[in-house]
Amino acid sequence: MSNGFCPDHSPQYYEGFIRELAYTKSFREALYKKINLKGARRILEVGFRQGWITEEIRKHTDAQITAIDTDHLNVANAAERIQGIEFFRDATDKLSMRDETFDIVLCHYFFIWKPKPFKALMELKRVCKKDGYVVALAEPDYTGWIEHPDLELGDYFYKTVKKEGGDPSIGKKLLSLFSSGGLETEISINTRAWPQEELENCIENDWNIILSEGLITNEEYEKKIDEERKIINDKLRVIGFPIFTAVGKKVILAEDVIVSYD
Repeated sequence: MSNGFCPDHSPQYYEGFIRELAYTKSFREALYKKINLKGARRILEVGFRQGWITEEIRKHTDAQITAIDTDHLNVANAAERIQGIEFFRDATDKLSMRDETFDIVLCHYFFIWKPKPFKALMELKRVCKKDGYVVALAEPDYTGWIEHPDLELGDYFYKTVKKEGGDPSIGKKLLSLFSSGGLETEISINTRAWPQEELENCIENDWNIILSEGLITNEEYEKKIDEERKIINDKLRVIGFPIFTAVGKKVILAEDVIVSYD
């Protein structure tokens, strides 16, 4: 499923993704200022999924925006909902655009699902103009998951991503990935502890994802939920994990590509 996998079509994944978008919004807005999104003339978003980031970008710039995805349903749904964007289906590992077309190339939860992330990155870099930016707005790292008491929710999410063909530790690899591609790179980490309200409202959905992946039985699911409810009601539950961003500037280097990361 790593080639075109889109968890957004599943209600369980959709809820979690919307939560992540909400709490990282201010973080993304700071990045938009850093890369001068407002001043860009042409922007490409790769792997736009349902178009949430695309819609957000539209509000921050008057640039010509192109958004591509491998999923035809994503393209159809986003094109119907969002005006003023060029949406189309394209192979994200072999883009149809010409070299050095865009001032900024953006992606979000993209490299986690790529079996060959370096190849994908080099395509993003190819269509980016010199002195432009290739930006990974968010890539999670489930190896940095924190929870107490330990009910193994993080371990199961790690296994879920692996089962779907993704790399659950991609976040901490972004610096090596971007630097290997010859990009002048800056990494940031965004993390938080889930607030009490979110724990109360969302923990069943998170465990339901694990159940739907077949990693636990119905009986095990009910037991986990009972344990979660007790410690959450007692206000003893702690959950958090890091989300990485990478801003890579396309500069001219003596050796354009240091080493193939893949």
